[in-house]
Amino acid sequence: MHYQVRVAQHEIVHLRHHPLVLQDLVIFIAQLQCTLLDIHAMLDYFKIVHPLLENPPSKPIHANPTWMGCFTSDTQICDELYMAGVHVWLFCDEQFISPTMNIVNPV
Repeated sequence: MHYQVRVAQHEIVHLRHHPLVLQDLVIFIAQLQCTLLDIHAMLDYFKIVHPLLENPPSKPIHANPTWMGCFTSDTQICDELYMAGVHVWLFCDEQFISPTMNIVNPV
């Protein structure tokens, strides 16, 4: 996360010292927003998800509706993230899905 903070700081300093035309400014702001969203996601992970992965709850936590979620092909990781309240999409063949796994909507 230290890297993303340094990138955001660099982008802000760059903006202060190098005026940009509107088109370049829009792209620059989009890049800065992306970096800040990465930082926000990491902070949420370390504050909320990581403790739940270290000490898993006995029942699944309600998923946070503001999170996008994640994709994985590992069924164990899928189970752990599901129990921690993270939206998760599992990519695998049907034959590899555990019979105890809760499948909401196969695609």
